[in-house]
Amino acid sequence: MNNSLEPKKETVADVKFLPHEDSNEKKEVVYIERRGAPTMLTILVVFTIIGSLFSMGKSLFYDTVLSYFGAGDFMYYIYVATCVGTMIGAIMMLSKKKNGLYIYSVSQVLFIMLFILSRIPSETEYYSTSWTILVVLPAAIFLFLYWSKDIREYLTK
Repeated sequence: MNNSLEPKKETVADVKFLPHEDSNEKKEVVYIERRGAPTMLTILVVFTIIGSLFSMGKSLFYDTVLSYFGAGDFMYYIYVATCVGTMIGAIMMLSKKKNGLYIYSVSQVLFIMLFILSRIPSETEYYSTSWTILVVLPAAIFLFLYWSKDIREYLTK
């Protein structure tokens, strides 16, 4: 009786081949590669969701404070709508849906245009330009990254 945990070593003569392995038939092997979302897409979606939730909260807070003082503005609700569209598009892209890219893009372009147009009548040109660059530049970079070749090839539906 052998209680050893070592595997039994077989020689070539001990190996039994199945009858169909002895035939000279060529076998075609098909490999199906199952790929998850590209890492860049996952990172972009996480940051998109965090940024959109922050922007929605900020917009609703500003509207609440301004409404308290009698100066509410409907523009904040449009910002919230663009943030919701942005999040929906990003989540759809994780599900390989190409329509998510289009929803995200329309929402971001609308957000960028609204932000720029709302900053034109700002107090000073320096404040308006610096704040616009601080908000618009990351949004434009994300939009550019979402349209990268790797992500577009991943989106199939």
